[in-house]
Amino acid sequence: MDGVKSGNGATGQFNPVNPQDPKKKKKKKRRSIPGMILRFIGCVFCVGIMLCSVGGVLLSMYIVQVTADDGEVLDLDNQKNKQTTIIYDKNGNEYATLTQGENRIWRELSAMPEDLQHAVIAIEDKDFYNEPGINIKRTIGAALNEFTDHAIYGSQQGASTLEQQLVKNLTGDDEVDKMRKVREIFRALGLANRYSKETILEAYLNTIPLTGIVCGMEAGAQEYFGKHVEDLTLSECAVLASITKNPTAYNPFTNPENLITRRNHVLYEMYTQGYITEEEYNSACAETITLTETSSSTENATRSSQNSYFTDALYYELLNDLQEKLNMTADEAKSMIFNGGLRVYSTVDPEVQTAIENAMYDAEGNIPALWHEEAVCLRDYPADTSSWDDVTFDENTGLPLTKDGLAVYGVDDIPVYTDDEHTTLKMGTSTDDNYPNDDTEYLCVYETVRTQAAIATLDYDGNILGIGGGVGEKKYDLGTNRATIPHQTGSTMKPIGAYCLALDYKLINYSSQVLDAPFYSAEDKRVLKDQYSYMDPYSEAAQSRSDVWRAWPTNYGGAGGNGDPMLVYDALRQSYNTVAVWVGNMVGVDFLYNFVHDTLECTYIDAETDMDLGPLVLGSQSHGMTVVQLAGAYSIFYDGTFTTPHYYTEITDYQGNEVLDNTKYINTIQAIDPTTAYIMNRMMANVLKSGGTASGMAPAGDIEAVAKTGTTSDYKDYTFAGLTPYYVTTLWWGCDKPTSLYELGSAGRNGKPIQLVWKALMEELQADKEAASFPMPDGVVTKQFDTSTGAIVSGGGATGYYTEDNLPDASYTTTETDPYAALAQQAAEGAQTTDTTQSTDATQPAA
Repeated sequence: MDGVKSGNGATGQFNPVNPQDPKKKKKKKRRSIPGMILRFIGCVFCVGIMLCSVGGVLLSMYIVQVTADDGEVLDLDNQKNKQTTIIYDKNGNEYATLTQGENRIWRELSAMPEDLQHAVIAIEDKDFYNEPGINIKRTIGAALNEFTDHAIYGSQQGASTLEQQLVKNLTGDDEVDKMRKVREIFRALGLANRYSKETILEAYLNTIPLTGIVCGMEAGAQEYFGKHVEDLTLSECAVLASITKNPTAYNPFTNPENLITRRNHVLYEMYTQGYITEEEYNSACAETITLTETSSSTENATRSSQNSYFTDALYYELLNDLQEKLNMTADEAKSMIFNGGLRVYSTVDPEVQTAIENAMYDAEGNIPALWHEEAVCLRDYPADTSSWDDVTFDENTGLPLTKDGLAVYGVDDIPVYTDDEHTTLKMGTSTDDNYPNDDTEYLCVYETVRTQAAIATLDYDGNILGIGGGVGEKKYDLGTNRATIPHQTGSTMKPIGAYCLALDYKLINYSSQVLDAPFYSAEDKRVLKDQYSYMDPYSEAAQSRSDVWRAWPTNYGGAGGNGDPMLVYDALRQSYNTVAVWVGNMVGVDFLYNFVHDTLECTYIDAETDMDLGPLVLGSQSHGMTVVQLAGAYSIFYDGTFTTPHYYTEITDYQGNEVLDNTKYINTIQAIDPTTAYIMNRMMANVLKSGGTASGMAPAGDIEAVAKTGTTSDYKDYTFAGLTPYYVTTLWWGCDKPTSLYELGSAGRNGKPIQLVWKALMEELQADKEAASFPMPDGVVTKQFDTSTGAIVSGGGATGYYTEDNLPDASYTTTETDPYAALAQQAAEGAQTTDTTQSTDATQPAA
């Protein structure tokens, strides 16, 4: 092995190792302290990066989740469509608003005075134009203060820019937690990145909450100063900027001293930041704050609710029209009305509406209250329960509850309206959708109530100028509005349901004679006492109630007529039922129904239950008419023209683009000949003269007036229609739950109270108007007639109004060629065998 080298030695010899020899240990290197510190820092840094990454991911996920709906909420262009609907009156002036939650009226930034813009920036965010949506320095300080439990500043710091405040206003995110500011910051940064400063400032000025439901500077300018925002003074601009800090503490109406101090501080900030001069500062500080007297913050003398009865009715009209004419759902229509910023051009005349409200508010002295106990009906909700013990209402059903949540029980079943229009009242166990459909029998609550009334005034173009839906103070918005609830019309039906068509068809003239006799005698067709209608005497109902049948119709006081001929004009003047029914029969039930329901658009007249002379001539309908419909029907007695009664003509959006042209749906038709209208008008003029049912009720002055009265069966309703060349007005008086006013007291035994209300109203509204008469059209001639026979005389008679082709005969005769007179004569002869002179009978009033 010579010459071979080994790795174990230089000589190449192999030196075996003893396994038992101890192993030699290597020396360990000693770690330095600085190295250990660096390695620790590195580990911490790596862990920090990982934690930050995880935290960033979680934060990103959190921000994405909580801002998922921000695309719509923070869409500033969309915010312009979320504003108050404005109602304009007939003269184009702002009359009322419709809003739910916020009263917001959007104005472009160009309309906002520079003083207002500067006032807000000076007091709220002086670095607004130089920051990226947040104030970085103040935000960091506020964050440190928040996470050190206010150890730095000792109190919570806002650090809110206009962007952050706008985010808060639009999202409603005001939770008190440490993450709210995080959400707000990210949203503000996104807002600033998406929109210009001008767009953000415009949105802020239009959405900043002020007092109550007032939101935005235009709404504030109108609420506090009664002017548009562009008309504000420097002081008023500072006032609006002051309120935003604390709307309660700086409410102009309740805390004026605090407001003045705050206003002066805002003006000082504007001065120190160079927006105004020292002279402007001193002048504005010295200016007295003058608030509007018509603010919604102050209570209206006639109502504690926000809306008038006209505004309430207009709302329901809009709700219906948007669904029917624009195919919206109910929710879509409601949202558009309250939040769509619509501009509604209504027909209301503020002078008329105010006069009506005052008349109805003061009607306590004119219209007898006749207090009585009455079951609370569904249409009475919300009711005033302040005088009831432990009574509240379920918010969803309107059901009266005790403090234990149980239905209030009485002695009678609760009154339930069985149709959608709330016109048909049924006493019994409720099956209404508002009540649980089970075996529970909900019994009614009694309340002491007074009689009520309603009124409507229109012009002759169908414009509804004003309505009143109740007596006394109006307490609720969108509550019971009796001007839009149908009631039986009584004898106010006669001119539109019988006489005018008979005149138009030339079946009668001004002085025609018709027998004063029952249409049906007790021997052929018998009539139930408390109904105007009739039944077959062999029917089951007749057989079971044979003791209460009699001749029909009867006149005031129960008299059935004496069978003598009576002149038509006089029959209308005294409101004879007998003559009116004979005249209506001349026309025919089908013609009467088509005219009233179709031509005059009295849509509550029912084709099944009202196709009879009683409902169509004497006003004993199953539902009746609203005072608005009745006024519209009576408007034909000006020139024969009928125009659909309407609350508005047009709807636009806030930019003036057409939403709905209502004039396309307003019908105008020549309902009767102008000559017929005038002759009918002259007949109704007699109602206000001596011997008429409204004698002495003509308004004072030189303005002509005509009228017609009405009373329903058992004196449950009184109606009145009064016309002047300027206005057509109708009124109703009765109880919400039909009750005989006759039985409630002597003050309820005639309809003069509402006649007096009309007289006073017309004297107020027409005080400054020129003398006027109804125009007599071509084709009408005046003739003297004998008041006994109705025949034309050469002189010495009364003045009648005719057309040349429909003059009275020389004398009145009953012949076989005169079927109506013959039938009347037969009926009169048959009536002589029946007692129809019960003077105490109150079931067949005529007036």
